[in-house]
Amino acid sequence: MTINKSIEKEQYYHGLLQREDLQNLLTHNGDYLIRMAEPKPGEKGAFVLSVMYNNAFLEHSGSIKHFVIKEVGNKFTINDRDKSSTIQHLIDFHRKDKGSIQPDVNIIRPIMRQMWELDHDSVTIQRKLGEGAFGEVSMGTLKLKKSGKTVKVAIKQAKMEKVSQSQIKEFMREARVMRSLSHPNVVKFYGVAAGQEPLYMVMELATNGSLDSYLRKNTELGVETQNEMVMQAAWGLEYLHSKPLLHRDVAARNCLYGDGQIKISDFGLSRPGIIYQMERKQFVPVRWLAVETLNLFVYTPKTDVWSYGILCWEIYNAGATPYPNMTLNEVSSQVRGGYRMELPPTVSPDIAGLIIGRCWVENPIERFSMSEITDFLQRRFGMRRPNFERPEVSREGANSGGGGAAKALRTVIGKKKKHVGRITSK
Repeated sequence: MTINKSIEKEQYYHGLLQREDLQNLLTHNGDYLIRMAEPKPGEKGAFVLSVMYNNAFLEHSGSIKHFVIKEVGNKFTINDRDKSSTIQHLIDFHRKDKGSIQPDVNIIRPIMRQMWELDHDSVTIQRKLGEGAFGEVSMGTLKLKKSGKTVKVAIKQAKMEKVSQSQIKEFMREARVMRSLSHPNVVKFYGVAAGQEPLYMVMELATNGSLDSYLRKNTELGVETQNEMVMQAAWGLEYLHSKPLLHRDVAARNCLYGDGQIKISDFGLSRPGIIYQMERKQFVPVRWLAVETLNLFVYTPKTDVWSYGILCWEIYNAGATPYPNMTLNEVSSQVRGGYRMELPPTVSPDIAGLIIGRCWVENPIERFSMSEITDFLQRRFGMRRPNFERPEVSREGANSGGGGAAKALRTVIGKKKKHVGRITSK
């Protein structure tokens, strides 16, 4: 992705900002910004002028128009008539010459980059930590916009020649989900740098890395520490459900651990709302899936509750792989048939009963919600929420599993059961 260096410095240039983000930025007639359309592999991306357009004669006034900025020879143009040597000069011309782009379309107010839209110059890569779905994950630093302070961060990278247009959308969608989240047990999102290649997604750095790796390296953790982990993960997931947001991939590998705190992370599969119907031919983490997901490809807050129970099993079993010595097909068949894993003898009977009897009960409507789980664990462990108010339960029942979620779920489970078409482990 080749970027015109001069336009990159303009604060109204937003890089690979997605159309889904524009509605919240372009709010008044004449609001505009420049962005880059997703390039196809091996091709140069096109600059796009996006403008909020109001027409008094339209019943539903307020739509966004998109104009490709074409490069003809050494000049730029929008209407094939007016040309300028730079995009900035072209924009200045059309701001002054009203209606020159299109009748009744005027560019008036440039919309500047938001706090979460980071400059590449503010991010420093130090060393590779591992590989993610889109490319390398590295440790580095970020210079904060407001304070100028430098903080240690984790950086997900996506190189344009290695990812498809759909993967770019997924990368930016995950960033969109994360920037609305703020909780001590959810990984902190600093922003995304999308003005040039590679794309950066910047998050807080957890000192001990992924939870599954930490558990396997520290096999002698005491039950009190394990209980704290179980409690913290419950608080984080309860918060997500209050948004409402379905995580859809709750597992130790998708949690981070540092400074004695679990942080739920990896929102690549997350979806807003209280119910999500998955396409049949998708890769899914079978060992963490609820019965209704195996049968019906459906996700609700209660399917996250099931996966939370598997996460608890991982914590109490030093990061072992769930359903040890079983193939994926065996796991799917056994879980449908009513098999449930046992917890180690170090786990108290009431906690084991919570996991097996309230997280892994077959009927999702009978499962505890995450709010009920946090209530139980707080009483049992004598723990209090860490400087964060209890999330409010949505009226649709995102936390309770009642209301809209329960009605939708009853409709789905009333349908004919089907089998998973294509599965894999993560």
